[in-house]
Parts: sequence; structure tokens; C-alpha cells
Amino acid sequence: MRLPPGRLLIALLLFGGWISLGSAALFYLGQRHYGEFAGAERWQVDGLSLTALGLPLQEGITLLHVMDDGCPCNYRARGHQRALVQDASLSQLQHHYSSAAVLAQAGFALPATPAVLVFINGQLQYAGPYASGVLCSVNDSFVIPLITQQVKLPGAWLNGEAKACRCIVKSSR
Repeated sequence: MRLPPGRLLIALLLFGGWISLGSAALFYLGQRHYGEFAGAERWQVDGLSLTALGLPLQEGITLLHVMDDGCPCNYRARGHQRALVQDASLSQLQHHYSSAAVLAQAGFALPATPAVLVFINGQLQYAGPYASGVLCSVNDSFVIPLITQQVKLPGAWLNGEAKACRCIVKSSR
């Protein structure tokens, strides 16, 4: 059966429109949580310590993994957590888990999650996303160079400028 030229054109236009709208919707849904980790939000870190968070003060490296329920970016953060826990050369790390609300109660306003806080000998060295980029790949981790001391920071790095998958913490708006 052959369609008349007018109907064929309408069918092609409808199909093209359906493909375009479907692609735009998928792009929006896939990218809506991608952006600058902190944006214009200000970090509040005065007095942040392991003891203020109810964690034991320890020598060495302590990682505080921060995720909030319902954030679609958590599955990417879990890949970083698995890599850090399963790497035998990093077995000396202390891992703790929390939420942005718990940190806010301790006086630390985290602008987005998922995030990781790295404490070395009880001092905050890093706070921010695990990695940057659309996929937040484990291979692009900010954390591993810090904890393996490939990178040494002069003070705490509050990494708000990295672009990553993140969910803005509602209380920080």
C-alpha cells in the first residue's frame, strides 16, 4: 500500500517531531541534576570537626560520605564508595556515612549531595563531589589523589566549582 505524498509528508513530520521531543525529554531528564556543585551557595564550615559530627577523632584518614535519600546521583556516588572500600591499598581508611541534615545540625551547611568530606588527622582537607564530569567517573576522582597524597593541599578545599551530578540541599537555598 502506497501513501499519497501529502500523507507521507505528514507521517514523516509526525515521526520527526516524536523523535525530537523524545530526545529533548531524555536529555533534560538525564542532565537536570548536572551542574556546578555549589553554584553561588556559601559554605558554612566554622568549627567543623570530627568530634562536632559525633565521630571519634582518629589519626590517619577519615572519609565522611554524605548522601540524601531520593537523589538520583547517589548511584554514581556508590561506585566511588565501593572503589574506596574494595581497594586493598586503602584499607586503613575510616568510613562514616551521614546526611546533609545531620551535618547542618553540627553547623556545616553543605550545598549539595552526594558529597565526601576528607579528614586527615582530624582536620578537614576536602569537601565536595567525588569527581567531576557528566558521569562522575571513578577514574576522575578528586578523593584518591588526596588520600594517596599525590596531591597535598595547603588548607581545606571546599570544592564548589566542580561540575557534577548533584542534588541541591533544600535548606541551603
